[in-house]
Amino acid sequence: MTLDQIKRHPYYPFRDFRTNDLSFLMLELYWAELFRTVLTESGDYEAIEKWIPQAPADRQDSNPILDLMDRSTSRLRELRIIQRFNTEDLPELDLDNPAPIHFSEDAYVPFAPGLTYGATDEDGSTPVDELVISSDISEACERLNREFIKKWCVDRVSVEAMQQALDDYWNFVRKNLIESPATS
Repeated sequence: MTLDQIKRHPYYPFRDFRTNDLSFLMLELYWAELFRTVLTESGDYEAIEKWIPQAPADRQDSNPILDLMDRSTSRLRELRIIQRFNTEDLPELDLDNPAPIHFSEDAYVPFAPGLTYGATDEDGSTPVDELVISSDISEACERLNREFIKKWCVDRVSVEAMQQALDDYWNFVRKNLIESPATS
């Protein structure tokens, strides 16, 4: 099933995955197919086989919805995707048409990537470089996921270069979030 076919499914974007078995399976398939698509578009078909699942998708908190590790090099590299949705109806940053969001208590950012530091493999001593992406499903989030997955998993940019890309993204986000004083 292609990514386009998954996105044409009537349950897309699978927001009821916690209560609907089919939505949960389709959500898992969406993230796996997005990952596969990014790698195959790069032309490195062998790279797909290097990325091994690490943990099953978690239906309750969706952390992870996709968790893969490349153990083919001495410095292990992991990608963990966490599914997120704006379940609290918070003011939301529009990633397609960014404009300042005014909020008093909290705001929702649909794409929230970061690196973890100090993680080790199951042996407790082998370092693991991990990119964690907490993401909603939308065209803008898909575009950003493609960009960050390609940098991390295909281009294998350094941790420092990835951190710079993350800093650039979060500077963009901060520029568009304006906290208003709370009213009593």
